[in-house]
Amino acid sequence: MKNIIKIAALGFVIAGCTEIEPLQMKIDAAEKNLTEIKNYKSTEHYISAVWFSNWKADGNMNSYLSTLPDSLDMVILENGYTELTEAQKTDLKCVREEKGMKILMTVDLDKQYEQYLADLEEAEETGESIAEEQAASEGREVTMEDIENAVKHEQQRVKDKYSSIGNVILDNSEKIISQAGFDGLNIRITSTADIFFREIVKTFVEQTGERMNRAEKTIVFEGYIGYVNNSCKWFDYIISTTHGGNRLSEVQEVFNTFMSMENSSSERFLLYLSLENDSWRTPYEDILSSVEVTEEKYKSLSLWKPSGGERTGGLAMKGIENDYENKYTVLRQTIQYLNLK
Repeated sequence: MKNIIKIAALGFVIAGCTEIEPLQMKIDAAEKNLTEIKNYKSTEHYISAVWFSNWKADGNMNSYLSTLPDSLDMVILENGYTELTEAQKTDLKCVREEKGMKILMTVDLDKQYEQYLADLEEAEETGESIAEEQAASEGREVTMEDIENAVKHEQQRVKDKYSSIGNVILDNSEKIISQAGFDGLNIRITSTADIFFREIVKTFVEQTGERMNRAEKTIVFEGYIGYVNNSCKWFDYIISTTHGGNRLSEVQEVFNTFMSMENSSSERFLLYLSLENDSWRTPYEDILSSVEVTEEKYKSLSLWKPSGGERTGGLAMKGIENDYENKYTVLRQTIQYLNLK
């Protein structure tokens, strides 16, 4: 006879120790008093946000939004949101309705840019082949002018294809947000040296901002903040993820850059912390002290305030999946430090 072991806390059934079937995860929020936490999130406070790349709700507890700290304000989903399972829908309903978390999906323009460059390279190869074949059919040697004209023609076809990609992405994003019941959208773009694609980004940001604002959805930008120089008004929060180094002064520098932009406001600026490696443990090098500096970076950053005394929006953390094994200890402590400001 097969032994059936039921493990309710993990939300799955192991049948005969060979087959695992994910079950719908049910969380009884009545066992906790989440009213005060939910009410607090509706007040003015330093918000905490994270990126989440492991949302599956498949029986492994590190794949549920519900296992994140209750006090977390916003989760930016990096994947797993196009077609939701029943377990994901239950998980989403719990964190949104019972805990007051905002859940956003991500539009990754970095991936679109990588594909655009790949298509341009393919178009170049195609153009060269077309020029050579045409010259051969005419019984002559191919010239550089032949190749340049053919490549230009093929690459223009690629640009024509991408000229409307922003509308396609935005229409699809709105559909996903509406069907799933998400709270908004995160736009990611860290680098593009192509002038044509920069215009695509600019147009997409403006169109997305207008439509998300009309729908009263939250909109976040992450990446190189230079791309929002004239678009700050559309975003609820801006996260600079491209500055690095081991000095708090660099945080001040990027904050100053943001504040110099039109329609910027300090409350929209979210500090950025990565837990993807151990750098968050080390102290900042430029903290002046009469004794040896031992304060970990995540604490210093959580308590940091701009030199002008402005109030920032809060802090966003990437790579928090690495913190799960320690029951999100660093994430919880970071949120506590934010609340101490």
